[in-house]
Amino acid sequence: MLQYIISGSNAQDIISTTTSALNNGCRWIRLDLSELTPVEIEATVKTLQEKCNEIEAFLSLDNDVQNVATLKVAGVHLEHDSKITAVDARKQLGEEPVIGITVTEAADVPFIPRTAIDYVAVANDDLDGCRKVVQQMKTTGLEEPVIAPYCHATPLKTLMDTGINGIAVHHSTTPPTTLQELLKELNTLVKQRLEEL
Repeated sequence: MLQYIISGSNAQDIISTTTSALNNGCRWIRLDLSELTPVEIEATVKTLQEKCNEIEAFLSLDNDVQNVATLKVAGVHLEHDSKITAVDARKQLGEEPVIGITVTEAADVPFIPRTAIDYVAVANDDLDGCRKVVQQMKTTGLEEPVIAPYCHATPLKTLMDTGINGIAVHHSTTPPTTLQELLKELNTLVKQRLEEL
């Protein structure tokens, strides 16, 4: 699982970056459109939904439950600054949209609303912190996937060895043109892990 996070204040740049990411093999785009106007958000989402639907890619929005509901976007990711809880988001959106939340540390895990979320994102790529979140998820009986941010400072294999299920990559640290190589490495590591089970 690789989430490609795209943000910015220029709608055309966001569309261009997303298109390039899709063309380079990414199949999960996560958009932070908080710097755009409501009109720009609607136009951008509609344009990118069409592109994603053509190739069966997944599109989600950061914190924007209202537009996920109105525009029928596939998912929403709730960051720490979200004004809505995962439980309330689920009530508004129903069962189909994917809901992810960010946790900062293992101590947050027992408070995760297990019936409301589909995956958990760790706030940073600290290896020990990732291991503790994964372990606490198991201890708490949560089976939802865990993803962590990847920023090239740590080898991908080392990060994946903490037990996480995928990574989140921001476009500012990983240009769309380098996604093919990263996706190939990630898929190889996931395949190796599955073979070891």
